[in-house]
Amino acid sequence: MASRKILIVTYYWPPSGGVGVQRWMNFALRLQEKGWEPIILTPENPQFEIKDEQLVDRVKQLKTYKLPIWEPFQLFHKITGNKERQNVQQGLVMEKGQKSFTDKISVWIRGNVFIPDPRIFWVKKASDFAIDLIEREDISTVITTGPPHSIHLIGRRIKRKTGIKWLADFRDPWSKWDIQEKLKTSYLAMEIHKNLERSVLKESDIALTVSKRMAQSFGGIEVLTNGVTVPEIEEIEPLDEEFLIGYFGMLNELRNPTQLWMLLDQMCRENDAFSEKLKIRIGGIVSESIKEELLKYQELKSKVEFLGYLSHEAIQKEYKKCHLLLLLLNKSNNSEWILPLKLFEYLGAERTILCLGNQKSDLGEIINCNDIGEIFGYSDIELIRGFLEDMFENKRSPNSNDISTLIKEFSHEVLVEKLDLLLKKLNANESANG
Repeated sequence: MASRKILIVTYYWPPSGGVGVQRWMNFALRLQEKGWEPIILTPENPQFEIKDEQLVDRVKQLKTYKLPIWEPFQLFHKITGNKERQNVQQGLVMEKGQKSFTDKISVWIRGNVFIPDPRIFWVKKASDFAIDLIEREDISTVITTGPPHSIHLIGRRIKRKTGIKWLADFRDPWSKWDIQEKLKTSYLAMEIHKNLERSVLKESDIALTVSKRMAQSFGGIEVLTNGVTVPEIEEIEPLDEEFLIGYFGMLNELRNPTQLWMLLDQMCRENDAFSEKLKIRIGGIVSESIKEELLKYQELKSKVEFLGYLSHEAIQKEYKKCHLLLLLLNKSNNSEWILPLKLFEYLGAERTILCLGNQKSDLGEIINCNDIGEIFGYSDIELIRGFLEDMFENKRSPNSNDISTLIKEFSHEVLVEKLDLLLKKLNANESANG
């Protein structure tokens, strides 16, 4: 009988916070319930600023190995004089108006020297450790998840040296990722990205991604969406004396809804009742340029509260306080592929969603086919105004039947059934070949 042990190699793992950790944390826990034994390999000292210590207890029963990693972000600090690491990692390539020579050089180095990303220096150490671990633990399958996509090169190296079954999971695009343009990636660097991507797709036994259109962009691979977990918290009813709009996640220039801010400011000037009740709560990393922009609106600036980063538990409660949850897709050509994890968290909160982005997308299909909110283009101002006025007057909730159906369809319990079958298929083939 094939081993039920699987090695999951991931950069993001508790105490990392944010969306990057949620997918495989939830899958690993539910695979354990299905009789698998997930073993985690992750960096000991990763360079992320977003931490959620409350998640550590959730995964304490999973065997976890942590290896030191060297990342060259300190080079960016020396070049830019930037004291805050998150600005280099999360904001530098997105910030508006950064035109200094050192900024441009830093971005160019990041996009053209560290390929596929600055975590490339962990590949040999992690794969060598994993190869030894696979033999000691009798592990049958290795799973890699990216971004960062250098994690897939760990899987490729392990596969080449051991022949182990390998599942590669793409949470975002690789060579067609919209961030490549922001990184000023050269033609030569892009060709290297494409060659690495092709080799991972070819050499992995199974490749997964999170949406139908993204699967097609990779040439046709398996789809395993992100999932819904209904939070175990008391129901919190939004306050009647407020009209609360919430946005939670990274807010940078790629998804800044400038026209929405202008519209809300105008509606406040035109409607005293709307102005009196409107509140906007924003949780997560927000570009400084966007904060500065919002402070320029005379009516709107007093309505906005920046909450900073929140723990996953705290953010679930924030969802429940809102009348309307704002979901923003990147303003890029490949936004139609994206089915963000935030959608599934919003579904679990059972609040109406206002999405701005491409209607002809996997996300658009879900919203348009279910009474859970609306999706508009960023510039559909009159349509957005009509929707906001209706929400303000009627405080309408999503259709409970549609919400229940979607929660069931995209529950982690249902999704892990498919993942379980994929892993069994891999191990069955291994047994047959053995």
